[in-house]
Parts: sequence; C-alpha cells; structure tokens
Amino acid sequence: MTPAAPDPSMPSHLRPEVLRAIEEAHEFQRSGNATAAINRLEQALAKVSTDSDLAQFKERVSLAMAIAEFSVNAGDPENAIRRLASEFGTAKETFQRIKATGAEDEKRMAFRGLVQLRDLHTRLKLIGEPAPELAIKEWLNADPLTLADLNGQVVLLEFWATWCKPCEQLFPKIKELYARHSADGLNVLALTRYFMAYGGTAEAQGQELTLIREFTGRHNIEFPVGVSEDESLQSAYGATALPMLALIDRAGTVRSFSFSPDDENFTRTLAEVLC
Repeated sequence: MTPAAPDPSMPSHLRPEVLRAIEEAHEFQRSGNATAAINRLEQALAKVSTDSDLAQFKERVSLAMAIAEFSVNAGDPENAIRRLASEFGTAKETFQRIKATGAEDEKRMAFRGLVQLRDLHTRLKLIGEPAPELAIKEWLNADPLTLADLNGQVVLLEFWATWCKPCEQLFPKIKELYARHSADGLNVLALTRYFMAYGGTAEAQGQELTLIREFTGRHNIEFPVGVSEDESLQSAYGATALPMLALIDRAGTVRSFSFSPDDENFTRTLAEVLC
C-alpha cells in the first residue's frame, strides 16, 4: 500500500523538539520498532496546542501526516485513516480561527495544511478501492475515454498543470515509462484542468485549451491528455498537490499513489500490476 508520502512542499519550520521527535521516530523505525516510532510521534502531537497559532498548526499537520505515513509502513492503514480524520476536524476548527483573524499569507498557509490532511486521507481510503471514474471535458490526443474503456489494462493517471515546473520536469520520465511498458498493457492518462479559465467564459477556456495543446505538443506528449472543467477530479483522488501519480490495476482498483515514478514502493507496485 503506497499512499504517496506527505507533500514535500509542506513547510518545515518546526520547533527543535518537534524535529527531534520526528528524528527519534525514524530511529525507532530503522531499528524495527514501529510501535515505538508511532508512540513517539503521538506523544509529540499531544504536546502541541490546538489554538490559532499558525506555527503550532503546521506542527500538528506535520506530525499527523508523519503518524499516518509510519502507520501505513507498519501495515496499519486504518490507524492512519483514523488519525487523519481526527486531526482534520481539529485543523478545520483552527483554520476557521486563523481565517477570522490572521493575515492573508497565514490564511493561505493554513488552508494548504488543511488540504494536505484532507488529500492524504482521501488517498489512503482509495487504496484497494475501485478508482473513481474520470470527469473530463476535453480530450487531446484521443477520443473520449473512461476507465471502464480500459478495463483489463493498467492505468497510470498523472495529475499535472502547465504552470507546474515539477510536472514539466516529470514528463520525460513518464514518457520513458510509457515507452518501456505500453506493450505490457500500461496506459498513461495525463490529467489537468482549467486553472486560469476556472469558472470563466467559453472563450477563456478555449484560450487555455490552446495553451495546454501547445505545451503538450512542445513536449511531444503522445498519450491521452484530459482536461477537467474544475477541481472535482483532483479532489476525488486527493491530488491537489502536483504532480501526483495514481496507479490503477487491471481490475480497476487503485493500488498506489506517488509524487514520482522513482519512488521505490511505486516501482514495486507497478511491476506487480504489470505481471
């Protein structure tokens, strides 16, 4: 089970005692004591206030996501899901207080932390479940597709955006992966959405679609590219952070999430589903 590690863009400005707790948890994990690792993180989380201070809010988010990751690695995804659901409720209340009194940059950072908790929870709950069907307004390089059309084949969803530099840097690796495994039944669907033309006119969407078409042409992307009208598909897959990869097996079941095809767990799961 691979839910994708916490978003690497998550702010890392944590107090020394929180950083020390995370490092000690890693030491416990390396020694094979997963229970002690999770308990150490839980102890650290219990000491962090739930008030409207942004720094403490970020610490709670970081620790909750670490507990979820350690729990998954220990073979206990249910604990990860419970912890994330619980912390999301706490974080939502804190976010409302920050939203009411904080500066604009504080509101943005708090909202990002809230979304990260929500998305990791979504990804964990999706693993082992049927993949949500695609809601796509426009297709490039292909006729309209559904996951049902690809039943019996392996599907890799790549969530991306034209403005996302890491997404652009990832495309060569995805193209290489597709070239190497397409004959084995691997399908790649590059999924984006209207960002600049979100909720805009047909003319604005047409202009952004032209931009997307030019981008994919410039990068010689030959596999299907789907453009959604809004963020609903991203939310369904917990894929707000970009780029995000979702791997679906031949039975239509979500098997793995990753920020990179180089991730060891992703590579192992891909080999399994292609067999």
